[in-house]
Amino acid sequence: MKLDAFRRFTDLFFAGAWRGDSAMRTLHETVGIAPTPRRVVHDERAFELYHFAPPAGAPALPDTPPVLIVPSLINRWYILDLMPDHSTVAALAAQGLNVYVMAWRGANDGMGPLRLPAYVDGFIHRAVQLVCGHARAPKISLVGQCLGGTLAVAYAATHPERVDRLVALTTPVDFSHGGLLGTWAHRDLVDVDAIVRTHPGVLPDRVVYGAFPLLNPRALVTKHRVLYQMVEAGNDEYVRLYQALDLWTSEHLPVGSGAFASLLQDLYQDNRLVEGTWMFETGPARLSNIRCPVLSLAAKRDEIVPLESARALLGRTSSVRPVEHVSPVGHVTLVVGTPLRFQTWKVLGDFCR
Repeated sequence: MKLDAFRRFTDLFFAGAWRGDSAMRTLHETVGIAPTPRRVVHDERAFELYHFAPPAGAPALPDTPPVLIVPSLINRWYILDLMPDHSTVAALAAQGLNVYVMAWRGANDGMGPLRLPAYVDGFIHRAVQLVCGHARAPKISLVGQCLGGTLAVAYAATHPERVDRLVALTTPVDFSHGGLLGTWAHRDLVDVDAIVRTHPGVLPDRVVYGAFPLLNPRALVTKHRVLYQMVEAGNDEYVRLYQALDLWTSEHLPVGSGAFASLLQDLYQDNRLVEGTWMFETGPARLSNIRCPVLSLAAKRDEIVPLESARALLGRTSSVRPVEHVSPVGHVTLVVGTPLRFQTWKVLGDFCR
């Protein structure tokens, strides 16, 4: 029995090391990734726009604005619809909300030079217009996750007339509190221009993603120790969740050199969003321009987005209803994997209704 458990554990442990495209597709189907029914309402080189309609029996909310979720720019969108009972979009739709998700495709060589403001002025603005047209609504509730939240905050600051409510989900705002990532991105330690000259199109995975496992090496050991214990105990539900999260963390999105340079230079090094000097087509993004209700959903044990960075949003907007909800979990487990995800979904749904 122990030998069988060990063999299964090693299969799971080493799966990501040689997983090809065919194996990825098979695992998507086996684990049940992104199970919630959706409709593609727009498709272009940078993103697809998905619509998740409320299911039969959900409350009718005809006067509630549609919800547009902007996921992180560097990870696949399906962390928000990971698997049955671990789906943020399904939980929101079940509460009667019309949910739309920007599913980033990842950069191609033609998008390489685009810096982050171009993503806000072009892609996010177009997605907002498409959602408003499709839902026949003048405004949206805008939800941004991780770096997608930073871009959503910038959009709300430059197009406040389009945003009825703003939600920042594990979103870095004040990059002077950047944690270890902020330390490693310091201008004295990394030559961003040299990286862009070497890789003018799409960056290699190792440049963008190599640092993340080093944020908490102990967690890697703990994760695999617990996995072995769950395999030995025959906990198939835990194993499926592990497979889904392992797939998500290893299935990276290509990142353009311009977006990468903008992230490091504009945000980590110059902190332009908080300083009010980040320039867009309509002018600088000033957080004081945000007057709609604002919700910050943050994680106390987040190594990627320190709590001080996330909560900086609330004191800098002009919102009369800033709300903060902090859970004692991590960056990802705020929405999947722990029982506290249900609390996150309820707070988010209640705010958007």
